Amino acid sequence: MGDPWGISGPDFVVLYIALLIVVLLVRVVVSSVARRRALRADAQQPGQPPTVYQLAYLAGGPDRAVDTAIAALVERGQLRVNSYKQLSQAGPLPAEPLERAVAEVARLKTTAAIRASVRRSAAMRALEDGLDQRGLLASASALRQAKTFGLVLQLAVLALGVVRLVNGISLGRPVGILVFLVLVATLLAIMALVLRTKAGLRQPSAAGHRVLGQARSASSGPVPAGALAGGVLLGGAAAAVALGGLARYPDEELSAALVPPATSFGGGSSGGSSFGSGSSCSSSSSSCSSGSSCGGGSSCGGGGCGG
Repeated sequence: MGDPWGISGPDFVVLYIALLIVVLLVRVVVSSVARRRALRADAQQPGQPPTVYQLAYLAGGPDRAVDTAIAALVERGQLRVNSYKQLSQAGPLPAEPLERAVAEVARLKTTAAIRASVRRSAAMRALEDGLDQRGLLASASALRQAKTFGLVLQLAVLALGVVRLVNGISLGRPVGILVFLVLVATLLAIMALVLRTKAGLRQPSAAGHRVLGQARSASSGPVPAGALAGGVLLGGAAAAVALGGLARYPDEELSAALVPPATSFGGGSSGGSSFGSGSSCSSSSSSCSSGSSCGGGSSCGGGGCGG
């Protein structure tokens, strides 16, 4: 009986391994080239200086923008954080779209839970669109197309292996090695699919990196709080968090209470828990007042061939 497809099992295994390696290399090269081209796009459109939330998005994506809005609201006393690290709205809703989106969902929720709720909100999409229109974000479509191309190649190799495997089994040929290689191809296809779904995560373009660098350089100099430098408002907790994250919140106790635990998966209690001892930690002071117990006296935060 002749070899199926005119190629022996051992030869097909060698060929299939070569295909897996070549496709993986092609995916890496194509994705790298597309990313470089997207990031080099330098067509910044004129307009108003970037807002603190636009800078936050450029520095750390949607979550950093949400963190910056939280910092601004806590500093102004429009959000309060209790001893369980849960945030609640205090006072009227703010007018700024992203701040309003944060305040509306802040009902005994942690920072991580608020991030998850606001990440895909209309306010966040509007913020991203504003950056996109000014040329400060890399092209998402180019990156997605490159990853789609890689996914198609990976699925084609997987399909080839599956067809050969079925053919080998039907002919009673030893297919142990090919089974393993098809499993490898399946894992690579799953990875390609996951990477494609993440292709929409936006990164700053060359112009975006330049704007962000200017803001960071200006903020590191002798600039009075609230002053304009490089067209960006640099003073206050919001600016500090925008460029450095919640760990840079000026108040250490509130910073510890706002930063999500490293093991957090974005969940948070949406209700049921009450404020510790009937009082909460407010941004109106840098630490818990002597009259509040903020959670029981603690400070804020705590083998064969292939057919």
